[in-house]
Amino acid sequence: MLSIDASTSVFDLRVEDDTGTVYTEKEVTLKNSSHLVKLSFVLMGFACLSKTYCISSDGFGVCSKNNLVTAQFKVIPVFGEYDYLQLTLKGYNLRSDEEKTIKVSIEKSAILPSVYTCYKSPLGSTYARFDREPVSLITGSSYYTESILSCSWTFNIDDPVWPSYLDLITYTTESITLYNDSRKVIVAQDTSQLPIYHAQYLKCCNKVHGDDNFLLTFDQNENQIRYRLYYWQYHGKKVTLILTRRDGIKLQFECDTRVDGHIINGTERVSIAQQLIQPEVIYSEICSWATPLVLGNSSTSIDASTTVFDLQVQFDSTTVYTVKGVTLTNSSHLVKLSFFLMAFSVMFHFALT
Repeated sequence: MLSIDASTSVFDLRVEDDTGTVYTEKEVTLKNSSHLVKLSFVLMGFACLSKTYCISSDGFGVCSKNNLVTAQFKVIPVFGEYDYLQLTLKGYNLRSDEEKTIKVSIEKSAILPSVYTCYKSPLGSTYARFDREPVSLITGSSYYTESILSCSWTFNIDDPVWPSYLDLITYTTESITLYNDSRKVIVAQDTSQLPIYHAQYLKCCNKVHGDDNFLLTFDQNENQIRYRLYYWQYHGKKVTLILTRRDGIKLQFECDTRVDGHIINGTERVSIAQQLIQPEVIYSEICSWATPLVLGNSSTSIDASTTVFDLQVQFDSTTVYTVKGVTLTNSSHLVKLSFFLMAFSVMFHFALT
């Protein structure tokens, strides 16, 4: 009987999604912690950063191993700005002399659709185009190789090729339609599955606080802590984030027209405004900043990297969220997934013996 000891074997790794091979690495061991962490990021990236829609070979909008058209929407996170969205449109199994037009249309009732077109001529030339009447722009990248036609656009909400008059970040009232030449398939009735919607991609890589009205994450590395706050439903309100240490000392941040911060010990307020890194308030709906691991001065300081806090979030002085036992880190999901991968390697060994 075939047997593999996955705990000691060295593998060549290939990861595929519905669009084909998207990640490869040689000489991977499932007991190597660096490989586990790297693979954790890869798998979380597939699950959280992108969403793929398809027209399969049977003409329906279900992804399969034999897709005719795929449209992948991928988030490119940018700290301190609106995130970017990368749209990649592909057509498969095309002859070199075949003419092909594939499209994705993002539509909302009473608004003209935004259409991304990928075209290949019988001679092999290609172009990528964005259309929303009366605007038509040849933009993005395009190529044809090895029977695959591919076009890609990368944009954020401030770019002219963002779906016109549509807010994919805040609302889900838009539908998505794919075209394979004249074949039309509605692949999504709304855009709630797009990872950029309510920044839901963050839920895989970070411990997320909040609800449908706001989202707060902390992201720690060896040098600093990054804070990201999205508050779509509280647009324009002053936000106060209060982190209380067990001895009662508070680390407090305010987002209004700018980002401010203090350490509060009773009646003493120590400004930490000069210690804030990349503080940004974007249209009163996104607030982000970073801090060193240790904040304060020689008399009053907080090591925010190791402290356990009670968290309170206020909008215009009204408390809307509280939770105890918060650490300013995102490591819990990585640890869980690393344990899962190690457990998988053990189960894989026993399954084949």
